Amino acid sequence: MPVEATKKDIENVIQGFVNAAVRAKSAGFDGVEIHGANGYLLDEFLTDYTNQGTDEYGGSLSNRVGLLVEVSSAVRQAVGENFIVGIRISQGKVNDYEHKWAGKEEEAKVIFQQLGQSGLDYIHVTEYEAWQPAFPDSSRQSLAELAKKYGNITVMANGHLEDPSKASQMVENCTADIITLGKGALANHNWPVKVKNDELLAIFDQEKILRPNATIKDFELVD
Repeated sequence: MPVEATKKDIENVIQGFVNAAVRAKSAGFDGVEIHGANGYLLDEFLTDYTNQGTDEYGGSLSNRVGLLVEVSSAVRQAVGENFIVGIRISQGKVNDYEHKWAGKEEEAKVIFQQLGQSGLDYIHVTEYEAWQPAFPDSSRQSLAELAKKYGNITVMANGHLEDPSKASQMVENCTADIITLGKGALANHNWPVKVKNDELLAIFDQEKILRPNATIKDFELVD
């Protein structure tokens, strides 16, 4: 069974993120993205039902988002101002795809406001379908749009945006500044060029990903 993190454990976590960012900078990277999404460690602290702590990192939302803010601030301080630092945020997790923040927009407001003031250059929001409303029975705003509204920094959106019309709509409507691709880029290594030239896009085929001898050429033949 998991045990509650001690203050020393948390200090080690923060330092681990800092050390990784400093190494990335010294290796010549342009920036780093802190993984605060998908049910991994930082998201476990942010999520109400996984964070059972009673210290300053548990309980209220302001406490639960605290570790993400401290990591972001510590990384920024360690790498300086001329190095890109972002964070990836999600509601859903690898073991709980349908999770939604209980406080809906009010919760999103607290999370994005605090992250927006922590020294980050951008927030990378990922949802199953990035353009969909973040919360049922609430406003029609997507999570990316709420990040733009309350974070006041650059927002990246991720989630089934390999369809160029969906991707361009988010940017044109200013609900996101940048879109990111996963499966679409795996299936189309030159996705931007294909979209620019109005070429047919290959459809992601998981069987080809799992087949050891699959090549990029295989994906080009899928339609």
